[in-house]
Amino acid sequence: MALNEKVNVKALLFDYDDTIMDVSEARSYARQVIAHELSLITNFSVEHILGIIRNIEIRMESIGQFDRRIWFREVVKTLGVEFGSDEINRLVKIYWDSWRSKSRLFPDVMPTLGELRRCGLRLGIVTNTDGEPGLKRDRIRKDGVYELFDVIVVAGDDTSHVKPHPEPFIRALQILNMRGNEAIYVGDRISTDVPGAKAVGMYTGIIDRYNNIVPGFNEYGNSGPDFVIHSLLELLQMLKCT
Repeated sequence: MALNEKVNVKALLFDYDDTIMDVSEARSYARQVIAHELSLITNFSVEHILGIIRNIEIRMESIGQFDRRIWFREVVKTLGVEFGSDEINRLVKIYWDSWRSKSRLFPDVMPTLGELRRCGLRLGIVTNTDGEPGLKRDRIRKDGVYELFDVIVVAGDDTSHVKPHPEPFIRALQILNMRGNEAIYVGDRISTDVPGAKAVGMYTGIIDRYNNIVPGFNEYGNSGPDFVIHSLLELLQMLKCT
């Protein structure tokens, strides 16, 4: 699909973190705060602990495990220290409080959503759980965008499976009472955001804000996204109402 190819859809659905919300600083800052806390306790360097956190984060996300309690239990185990549930819970609270303090809406979000709404399109979010039931939905409320969307599906909280499984996308379509080819889904990760949406017939797009994805775009062939954009505002070029 070319960006100048007009499509006739009824809904635009989005991933949340790194698509709607700029959390690159939030993620880095939350890691740093936890590494500093653990450094004070263990005497390992912050950099050493950061390396452990990043490695465990990658491994956990690859298997669809988003519960930071499990992450941090693995971190402290790797460091050779024992933490009780209260200490782990304290780390989780510090982590998410730190994350929220640095999380920001991308500047293209509000103008794009306003124009999409003007076009009569339904809007939604399909996003993975934060590992604790209700936490991601609470974040969306506190970020001030909850009321902007007609449907919000938190995969893993509202469904049995997380993305890239098709179930969260099926749930969103059921709520909207639409077919897959009546919706576009936009996320930031090809491996997570494309397969499930494509499996139910949605148009799929990847937002590549940092020019990280485009060089490998063609490697995915028919299993890749229908289009790649660098700003959500580019979506407006694709809609017949414009």
